[in-house]
Amino acid sequence: MKLSVKTAIISLLAILLATTGVWIYLRTSLPKTQGTTSLEGLDGQVEIVRDEDGITHIFAATDHDAFLALGYVHAQDRMWQMEMQRRIAAGRLSEVLGETTLETDKFLRTLGTYRATRTAWEALSSEVKLATESYTSGVNAWIREKHTLPVEYLLLGFQPEPWTVYDSLAWSKMMMWDLGSNWDDELVRALLIQAVGAVRAEQLMPISPLNALSILSSSQVGATTAHSLLRLDGDLGKTLQLGGLDVGSNNWVIGGSHTESGEPMLANDPHLGARIPSAWYLVEIQGDRLHLTGATLPGLPIILIGHNDYIAWGVTNLGPDVQDLYIERINPENLNQYEFQGQWEDMIIVAEQILVKGEDKPISYAARSTRHGPLISDVYKAGGQPLALRWTALDPGDTTADAFYSIGYATTWEQFTAGLKHYVAPCQNFVYADREGNIGYYAPGHIPIRAQGDGTVPVPGWDGEHEWISWIPFEDLPNAFNPREDYIITANNKVLSDDYPYFITRDWAPSYRAERIAALITELSSNDETISMEDMEMIQGDQVSLQAGELLDLLTSISADDERQEAALAYLTNWDGEMRVNGIAPSIYSAWFRQLGRVLLEDDLKGDLYEQFANRKHPTFLASVLNEDNSPWCDNVLTAPLENCDQAIREAFERALDELDERLGSKIEKWQWGRIHRTIYPHNPFSEVVLLSVIFDRQVANGGGTYTVNVAPYRFSDPYDQYHLPSYRQLIDISDWNSSQFIHTTGQSGNILSKHYDDMIERHQRIEYVPMSFGRDSVGGDVLVLQPNN
Repeated sequence: MKLSVKTAIISLLAILLATTGVWIYLRTSLPKTQGTTSLEGLDGQVEIVRDEDGITHIFAATDHDAFLALGYVHAQDRMWQMEMQRRIAAGRLSEVLGETTLETDKFLRTLGTYRATRTAWEALSSEVKLATESYTSGVNAWIREKHTLPVEYLLLGFQPEPWTVYDSLAWSKMMMWDLGSNWDDELVRALLIQAVGAVRAEQLMPISPLNALSILSSSQVGATTAHSLLRLDGDLGKTLQLGGLDVGSNNWVIGGSHTESGEPMLANDPHLGARIPSAWYLVEIQGDRLHLTGATLPGLPIILIGHNDYIAWGVTNLGPDVQDLYIERINPENLNQYEFQGQWEDMIIVAEQILVKGEDKPISYAARSTRHGPLISDVYKAGGQPLALRWTALDPGDTTADAFYSIGYATTWEQFTAGLKHYVAPCQNFVYADREGNIGYYAPGHIPIRAQGDGTVPVPGWDGEHEWISWIPFEDLPNAFNPREDYIITANNKVLSDDYPYFITRDWAPSYRAERIAALITELSSNDETISMEDMEMIQGDQVSLQAGELLDLLTSISADDERQEAALAYLTNWDGEMRVNGIAPSIYSAWFRQLGRVLLEDDLKGDLYEQFANRKHPTFLASVLNEDNSPWCDNVLTAPLENCDQAIREAFERALDELDERLGSKIEKWQWGRIHRTIYPHNPFSEVVLLSVIFDRQVANGGGTYTVNVAPYRFSDPYDQYHLPSYRQLIDISDWNSSQFIHTTGQSGNILSKHYDDMIERHQRIEYVPMSFGRDSVGGDVLVLQPNN
């Protein structure tokens, strides 16, 4: 017995020592943040200061050195994230993750985002090329130092290849996909027309009935192919955090006539997929000419949102229709030819070799394209007409990087807009403010002018009648400068009047967020009151849903059938629509809103189609239906009696209470919104592995909803988890740069052993910020000095 105890103690000590040894070894993967490091290629000494929040401040003698140092610190803190990003863009996930990602790789190889970076590179200015090459040198300097790699590399058993300029540009293409993708809506519309006809489909999603009837009656999009592509699109959203529905973004700029300081104030919170590490990396960068602070994307040598010494800017997604699906006719005698205006044309075919972990030989795959773009339907050999994707971001000559580079150096509105002329994709709403007191707005990017149609449904590719013929001229794109109201607001809402001469999209986001922001600004600046930084924080964190107010009276006006309904209705009576994390009413309303869609539509839209549409339905459709006498949507066509909308409201309410009972228990006082509404931060790729997701993923209870300013959307097919969020918040005070503040979602580090891996999550949830310090005298912390080794 004594021997057994002794053996157990020795074994335990051995395990502890081994675990401690592994822990000590893995901690050597944390970045060096103090002392001196020598790097090749520097012009002079660079000082890198990391403040208490892990935010990096780079002070260099030249802009070249500043960009090189940015590449170095991105690699220090986010190398694994950058690794995954370049593999996603290049369709090279299966090399390290195996066969599970083969379908995704085939789609991305077909799409050709990485190939498109090569034509983009050739179009860039020499200044942008030099900055990108300097940045690339910084990343590779870190790789050559042979550090202990992040644990993800160790678990998957490979090392990073040298970084290239194409790796940097490739992720910008994927962000264009994230923010400019609407081809999936075309497929859903086509399926809706097949299911319920063009007229009823027009009520569900804005379409062109003429287009729908004339095109789709003769050329059906294959349902199997459509559903398969939509499923893949959903997988890209959930596993890779690319794309999303009702995601949204907000920005606004307020002129000095409304502010405490008498100078403009600017706010921005772009919304992206939740992930860990965050999509953004906060940085200040100073060289000999350049001095910027704001948000960067790891992998890119650009500050996309922020300010320099003279101007500030922010962006939201404009959301124009810049993707069209073309139905192609294939030559039955030669499957690599397609018809165009009566002639057979050869496809462009790229022979791809996809390496798959665990397989001895690569998989050969042909990525085919027509004049309209890649044949994305090739991923699925499921019948139906082949579908080609036309997309602005795949066109040669993409100079968007030139636009962001120029903005960083701009000092006036004229220089700012001159830079935006280079902008291609994704089309954004830029708000602007400067030290001279000016405010402005511009929506740059390539938006197609079509020979016919509006791109809301797939069109024939063979007749030449639906080609893109040009772009909306830059001067005619939506813009404003020092408007009479002295403020500008965008929230993905419609930004132009009905008499605007060009087509942008039918798919504007509902105006709830924009209306709420406008109402708060008007209220705060009325009666000669002025707006403070604290007021800006309050607006950015607002969780009142105007959409809930649109339908709430219809629910609270019903009479209760039992005690449970009576108790639930009591929480909704006089509810102000605020989606508080600890509120009961948000849970009841959200469950009812979700079930209402099912009651109204599941009998008409079968199986996967309902799930696809449920995540896209425009909430104003429900308001229109429920306020219409004897709406046919309220009748369940699968039952004999004719149901009305009052019955639909009641049935959805009872279903909602049953659902909450099952999820949260029978005590209504415990139905707090935060118990079922949680923000999920998945790690790529370990969120897909149960044992690893517990270690690498994070989540937090959250308030807000799909239509609140502080947006917190959830998918109807995956309630009520939140996978998209305000990915970055900034509030800029033009009168004092150091009064400005910002934050992103998780933490500056991508290393799970770092205290900065997740130290922003709860602060972000509580609408807190960190200082947007500007200038060497304004910041302190750990200092790493980079010295030239030439």
